[in-house]
Amino acid sequence: MAGLVLLNVMVVLALPACTSPSSPAELTPTLSFKSIAGSRIAMQDGIPVPTFSYQPRRRLDLTGKWRVEVMAMDDDLSLTPRSSALKQIVADAAGRQQSVYDDTHWPASDVPGSFNPPPSPTGNGAWYRKDFDVPVEWQNQTVTLKFGAANYIADVWLNGHYLGYHEGGSTPFAFDASDAVIAGDVNTVAIRIDNPPWGTRQDIVPWGLTDWWNYGGLTQPVWLEASASIYAARADIVPHLDGADVTVTLHQRRGTAASVQVGLDILPAAVDPTNLTNPDPRSLVPPDAGPITSQRLDAGVIGSDATSQVHASFALANADLWSPESPALYVLRVQVFWEERPVDQLFESFGLRRAVVDARSPRVLLNGNAVAYAGVALHDERVYPGINGQPRGGPVTRPDDILILLEKANATNIQLIRADHHPGNPLLLMLADRLGYAIWEEIPLYHYTPDTFAIAMDRGIPQQMLAEMDLRDMNHPSVLFHGLANESTGGPEREQALATLHNLDRSVDGTRLTGQAAYGNQPDDTTSSPLDVAGYTMYYGVFYQPDASTGTAQALQIAHKTFPRKPIVALEYGRWSDSRSDQQEQRRILVDTYAALAPELASNPSGYVAGAIWWTLDDYWTQRPGVRIEHFGLFTPNGDPRPAGLQAAELFSGGAGQGARQKIVSSATGAPIQPAFEGKLLLGYLAYALTVALAIPAVILLGLLARQRRRRVTVG
Repeated sequence: MAGLVLLNVMVVLALPACTSPSSPAELTPTLSFKSIAGSRIAMQDGIPVPTFSYQPRRRLDLTGKWRVEVMAMDDDLSLTPRSSALKQIVADAAGRQQSVYDDTHWPASDVPGSFNPPPSPTGNGAWYRKDFDVPVEWQNQTVTLKFGAANYIADVWLNGHYLGYHEGGSTPFAFDASDAVIAGDVNTVAIRIDNPPWGTRQDIVPWGLTDWWNYGGLTQPVWLEASASIYAARADIVPHLDGADVTVTLHQRRGTAASVQVGLDILPAAVDPTNLTNPDPRSLVPPDAGPITSQRLDAGVIGSDATSQVHASFALANADLWSPESPALYVLRVQVFWEERPVDQLFESFGLRRAVVDARSPRVLLNGNAVAYAGVALHDERVYPGINGQPRGGPVTRPDDILILLEKANATNIQLIRADHHPGNPLLLMLADRLGYAIWEEIPLYHYTPDTFAIAMDRGIPQQMLAEMDLRDMNHPSVLFHGLANESTGGPEREQALATLHNLDRSVDGTRLTGQAAYGNQPDDTTSSPLDVAGYTMYYGVFYQPDASTGTAQALQIAHKTFPRKPIVALEYGRWSDSRSDQQEQRRILVDTYAALAPELASNPSGYVAGAIWWTLDDYWTQRPGVRIEHFGLFTPNGDPRPAGLQAAELFSGGAGQGARQKIVSSATGAPIQPAFEGKLLLGYLAYALTVALAIPAVILLGLLARQRRRRVTVG
């Protein structure tokens, strides 16, 4: 948040003296990309990065009560390579990682949740343990242990077997647990989590002063999935306005080499109040609905401990496109056949949409239409019901909590949501897909400096976080923007880091637009050059310059002059409302700032502003020194709108968030494009395009000839 501009400068100057390690951590990222038979496949901990969406497989949900012991952790040890650190970590564990350890005296806490909820942080780490029964039917199955997120460094044991580690607080990870799980018996998972305090070291992400609460622990769900030895690890859909490309990643953990086939079906989908919060994509498919189009692929022979990919493309005519105003969805069904016998299924929901920068003007186009979104920022934090006028606090863990936030967004006619300063909560993205909200999500490169950019990028943690976010959210049509940094400093160092991250984002995903949140009081900052849009935090009349309207208008003109062909996004504007006397001043900042933004919105013929995001929807807990709660919300913690919230509803045009009420049933006519294998997809599209291109003139010519014949008959 730009409210930290001056404070951040002072802290940055002071931190080098107090940050602990003399050299950056040497713990390496666990995600990498491997070239297999011409395909670039994301691998982590020896397996392809799987899907983390709900799947119709054997599943053990470990949500609920866990035994948790909060304690101090050795941050230096946690950030040391496991080849040299694991022995000491095990020694310090004193048996906590073993199944036989007695944890009955530990307090029970909810997972997902946090070991350090506000208002008083306790400890920098914790041990988590849970006993659970595994059905005997899981014998000889491939078992994957999946984590939605663990903040910040997690080391994982199952029945005393060390599975591995993960660094990064907001993105998912998984381990092959097949050799460690005991079918038909009680199993024990033990997790050591270290969450180094922000501001104590420069080699973690984020590293320094932040304006939100640092929730440590298992902040998102934990579960196990069981499948056959050969299974579909993930399915990635690249949407087009007239079709989709599909890539299915297959993995065989252990077994006899065998011939594998893959069946693909694109199915219609419908969202209504009965299935809105159901995570199973199958719930979106109307009863008795048949496939719109299908394809059967030969994946060849896949051997033991092998990974492979198959590729397919579909042409879809008269398809329903996804947008915030009309969030049409489809469902992909993947079936895996081993020697013609069905052994696995995978489902993903997706939408057809295309977000690009207009080649002729500085506008963002969604499905060919210029966008000018009214937006708001959300924190991944429970707000309602408030406690003594304060936000409730704690990570958001239920879809109902998200729906409360989105109802407030809808009441203020919001179309675009900035999902805090880190990857969005998967529940938010699921509901944004279904209800119809555009999403800006980002990695937490927050208040980075030339030195900390160099340290982080050399370690590779931002790259891993971005790749994990991209892979997790590949099939969410609501995610239109990927943010790569927030209010950071440095010229060449920052621009080089942003260029590296932009190129990585393009190679992994390529369907989203990249940007950063640069300081708005430096509108001539050129470091957004490698990115698709130029984003700024705009706090004129609040932290710099006396007049919000004049200052914002002047800054927009300078930014547009700096990037005449690049859309501008105002990623933050707002003001606190600490008391009743502040409420009218908060409303005035909204009115005056928006008055400067409105003439430049891309909905106007010469406009170039693609979105303007108010900071924030609700009040939130912070670890900013001297402040417990930031009162920037359009709503109070009790859910009542402040004057600025009422004013926003009058200023903004709305139109988003109505997906469940619209009851859209997607439809199309489709056909697979042959050939479907990588390297030949372009030929298939060219053939399809050529057919359409030749058909249209032929129809016109036939029409003209018929018209001429009719004329001749009439005249003659």
